[in-house]
Amino acid sequence: MLRALYGNSIAKKKGVVMQSALLGVPFKTAQLFPDRTAYKWRAKNSEETRSYAQLARSIRLFAAGFKAYGIQRGDHVGFFVNNRFEWIVSDFALMALGAVSIPRGSDTTAKEVAFIFHHSDSRHLIVETARQLAQLVETFEPADWERCATIFVVEEGDESLIPEFLSAKTRFYSELLQKGEEEYAKDPELLEKLDREIKDSDLLTIVYTSGTTGNPKGVMLSHANFIQNLVANTPRLQIDINRAETTVVMLPSWHVYERAFEYCGLASGLTFVYSNAGRFASDLLTEKPHLLISVPRVWESVYQKIIKAIAEMPGAKRRLVLGLIKNNQAWMTSNHYLKGCYITLHERKLPEKAIAAVWHVLRWIALFPGHLLAGVLFKPFKEKVGGRLRLATCGAGSLPKYLDEFFNAIGITLVNAYGMTECAPGILSRRVGYNTFGSTGIPFDNTEVEIRKEDGTRAAVGEKGVLFVRGPQVMSGYYKNPEATKAVLSDDGWLNTGDLAVQSENGEFIIVGRAKDTIVLMGGENVEPEPIEDKLKESVYIDHAVVLGQDQKQISAIVAVNEEELMKLAAELKLSMNEIVISGSNSIENDAIYNILLEEVNSRISKEHGFRPFERITKIFPILNDFSVGKELTQTLKVKRKYVEERFKHLVDKVLKGEEKGKK
Repeated sequence: MLRALYGNSIAKKKGVVMQSALLGVPFKTAQLFPDRTAYKWRAKNSEETRSYAQLARSIRLFAAGFKAYGIQRGDHVGFFVNNRFEWIVSDFALMALGAVSIPRGSDTTAKEVAFIFHHSDSRHLIVETARQLAQLVETFEPADWERCATIFVVEEGDESLIPEFLSAKTRFYSELLQKGEEEYAKDPELLEKLDREIKDSDLLTIVYTSGTTGNPKGVMLSHANFIQNLVANTPRLQIDINRAETTVVMLPSWHVYERAFEYCGLASGLTFVYSNAGRFASDLLTEKPHLLISVPRVWESVYQKIIKAIAEMPGAKRRLVLGLIKNNQAWMTSNHYLKGCYITLHERKLPEKAIAAVWHVLRWIALFPGHLLAGVLFKPFKEKVGGRLRLATCGAGSLPKYLDEFFNAIGITLVNAYGMTECAPGILSRRVGYNTFGSTGIPFDNTEVEIRKEDGTRAAVGEKGVLFVRGPQVMSGYYKNPEATKAVLSDDGWLNTGDLAVQSENGEFIIVGRAKDTIVLMGGENVEPEPIEDKLKESVYIDHAVVLGQDQKQISAIVAVNEEELMKLAAELKLSMNEIVISGSNSIENDAIYNILLEEVNSRISKEHGFRPFERITKIFPILNDFSVGKELTQTLKVKRKYVEERFKHLVDKVLKGEEKGKK
């Protein structure tokens, strides 16, 4: 495995100390490149960096300190901290001790922290600030505080905020570091001793899902689950360990998607630059990353900005740019096809394949000059993401095809990936050089995937069914929830993902929606809301959409309207915001605005765009977008469908009941 990750370069170095595959990652990279920057971030008005050698030493000190303060093998540790250097150091230190981390962000609500800490049987607690700890006092049960042996606070702060009854068991990270220095001096080989006790089957972490419905479930993931992702995912990122590449991090480190990526990146000698939503765009320009992992919402935001910039160009230039984008999309589609990268949802005979191949060869030749011109003219677009970006993977949500085609056409290589917390997370991804538009990709190495119909039989090419997966990345189950585990995980290791998929003729898979999200209309028609919602978000007016219609005659949609675009529209119509938005409800109830938005919706959800008559939206419920992470959105910016439906139920019921009265 070491050679698979590090090549022959690791053989040239002697004294590799760690034997466990996952714990060994930062130490082996530190031996190869001790002075290379591992992490970089802004601290108030200064910039902080830590090298790989400093990372490795910090892990040793934290592990020694945690051990001295009572954390033992098998202990569950509630770990509620946002992205920062101390997060990754604590993660590896707890890993070394054989403790089980229970991670979430410091912005998790006090109620949810209390639920997770209690349900996970945590014995130790790590929080970011003393204020965060004080906010937990009212939500924790007395039995939870009694069970909690030690509390660690990352940032130095006002000690008076720490409740008196907790002060004796509370330690700041400055104390942890000091204690670690003392203990490390006594036993410099502590980590090597701990390392020998680690087994791949050991439980590493319990990650509580922040899904779009219901209470979070604790996903139990082992070393082996993450090792599979380390071995199978890293090669697809095509990182040259000798190049010292950079990435900018915005997703939360506790999220499995980001966490697995950081393990892969540490094995590849990446430099991680911590960012946030407010600084992300400027950090892309400053840090010039080579590699990014991201979610669809990030690219939707970038897309809207580029489209606005194109719209403001002089007429001739605008038409040229838009024409070249379409030209490049078509050329790339043909180029992909000739490499075997295409989506065809039926088995074709040889003559049909031959005709298609000839067509794509001719189109490839005809559009090639435009492709070359686009490569020159689209360089400014690449500069928007720093100019050095060679690859961006997009996961943790469906990548709409319009974003997929657009960014690849302007020279930003965007590769779709798919996984879930229960698989730590990798299941499918596309590959650089085999980047089929609209596809979710092929399984990672060592991974079996099947699409099953309702009767349990395997689906044929083009037939829709539920995706099942089996492999070394699949979780052992949900913590203290055998019923939920049994509902999705079979005795022979097959996991029901709950996602609907189809398979193309060439073996690639396409995720088309969630089985539980399928809307069944009164006439029996099945509607998959996700493609409709993705299409609606192409509009500059619409930030988010939730399609409704279960047991109704026709579908409708809650649309969250972009405030900036709404203000522009109001100015054009000479309306004040008070005339548009109902105070206290965020509901947009101006007839002129409503009609413009409905026309925008109908122009996109139409036969011309591939939608069927019963998928036409007859009614919308426009609201001012105030969606935020932790409420309407998950940490990866996916809409919590049930939460949104419940929040705006009064608006929907008001309209529907009004219509019923009108009929009477």
